[in-house]
Amino acid sequence: MGHEVWKVGEKIFACSGASRPGVTVKTRDTETAGMLIEAGIGVRAPYFHKSWILLQEDVADDELRHRLLTSYDLVRASLTRKVQARLPARSD
Repeated sequence: MGHEVWKVGEKIFACSGASRPGVTVKTRDTETAGMLIEAGIGVRAPYFHKSWILLQEDVADDELRHRLLTSYDLVRASLTRKVQARLPARSD
Protein backbone atom coordinates (compact mmCIF):
# COMPACT_ATOMS: atom_id res chain seq x y z
CA MET A 1 0.00 0.00 0.00
CA GLY A 2 2.71 2.47 -0.98
CA HIS A 3 2.53 5.79 -2.69
CA GLU A 4 4.50 7.16 -5.59
CA VAL A 5 5.39 10.79 -5.12
CA TRP A 6 6.86 13.14 -7.73
CA LYS A 7 8.71 16.19 -6.48
CA VAL A 8 10.38 19.30 -7.79
CA GLY A 9 12.81 21.03 -5.46
CA GLU A 10 11.71 18.73 -2.59
CA LYS A 11 8.04 19.76 -2.95
CA ILE A 12 5.34 17.37 -4.12
CA PHE A 13 3.63 18.16 -7.42
CA ALA A 14 1.92 14.79 -8.01
CA CYS A 15 1.13 11.64 -6.09
CA SER A 16 -0.45 8.27 -6.75
CA GLY A 17 -1.32 5.56 -4.31
CA ALA A 18 -2.36 1.95 -4.22
CA SER A 19 -5.41 2.61 -2.08
CA ARG A 20 -6.95 5.16 -4.49
CA PRO A 21 -6.29 4.64 -8.19
CA GLY A 22 -5.40 7.80 -10.08
CA VAL A 23 -3.04 10.74 -9.76
CA THR A 24 -3.36 13.70 -7.39
CA VAL A 25 -2.22 17.07 -8.77
CA LYS A 26 -2.20 20.70 -7.70
CA THR A 27 -4.41 23.25 -9.46
CA ARG A 28 -4.04 27.02 -9.52
CA ASP A 29 -6.62 27.57 -6.75
CA THR A 30 -9.73 26.16 -5.10
CA GLU A 31 -11.96 27.69 -7.78
CA THR A 32 -10.07 25.88 -10.54
CA ALA A 33 -10.24 22.63 -8.57
CA GLY A 34 -13.99 23.11 -8.12
CA MET A 35 -14.48 23.76 -11.83
CA LEU A 36 -12.52 20.62 -12.76
CA ILE A 37 -14.49 18.56 -10.25
CA GLU A 38 -17.80 19.90 -11.61
CA ALA A 39 -16.63 19.12 -15.16
CA GLY A 40 -15.95 15.52 -14.12
CA ILE A 41 -12.21 15.73 -14.79
CA GLY A 42 -11.29 14.91 -11.20
CA VAL A 43 -12.61 14.48 -7.69
CA ARG A 44 -11.67 16.03 -4.36
CA ALA A 45 -8.26 14.70 -3.34
CA PRO A 46 -8.53 13.26 0.16
CA TYR A 47 -5.96 14.51 2.68
CA PHE A 48 -4.79 17.33 0.39
CA HIS A 49 -5.63 21.04 0.32
CA LYS A 50 -8.80 21.92 -1.61
CA SER A 51 -6.69 23.19 -4.52
CA TRP A 52 -5.59 19.60 -5.27
CA ILE A 53 -7.66 17.11 -7.26
CA LEU A 54 -7.52 13.38 -7.85
CA LEU A 55 -7.56 12.51 -11.53
CA GLN A 56 -9.29 9.19 -12.07
CA GLU A 57 -7.55 6.26 -13.78
CA ASP A 58 -9.59 6.73 -16.94
CA VAL A 59 -8.63 10.38 -17.52
CA ALA A 60 -7.55 11.06 -21.11
CA ASP A 61 -3.79 10.98 -21.69
CA ASP A 62 -3.66 14.57 -22.98
CA GLU A 63 -5.63 15.81 -19.94
CA LEU A 64 -3.34 13.90 -17.57
CA ARG A 65 -0.24 15.33 -19.26
CA HIS A 66 -1.64 18.88 -19.12
CA ARG A 67 -2.58 18.58 -15.43
CA LEU A 68 0.81 17.08 -14.49
CA LEU A 69 2.71 19.84 -16.30
CA THR A 70 0.49 22.53 -14.79
CA SER A 71 1.00 21.11 -11.30
CA TYR A 72 4.76 20.93 -11.87
CA ASP A 73 4.87 24.53 -13.09
CA LEU A 74 2.80 25.80 -10.14
CA VAL A 75 4.96 24.06 -7.56
CA ARG A 76 8.20 25.03 -9.31
CA ALA A 77 7.11 28.69 -9.40
CA SER A 78 6.55 28.60 -5.63
CA LEU A 79 10.18 27.67 -4.98
CA THR A 80 12.79 30.26 -4.14
CA ARG A 81 14.73 31.74 -7.06
CA LYS A 82 17.86 30.10 -5.73
CA VAL A 83 16.29 26.63 -5.83
CA GLN A 84 14.70 27.31 -9.24
CA ALA A 85 18.09 28.34 -10.65
CA ARG A 86 19.56 24.95 -9.70
CA LEU A 87 16.83 23.02 -11.53
CA PRO A 88 17.15 21.97 -15.15
CA ALA A 89 14.82 23.57 -17.68
CA ARG A 90 11.60 21.64 -18.19
CA SER A 91 11.54 19.79 -21.47
CA ASP A 92 8.16 18.98 -22.95
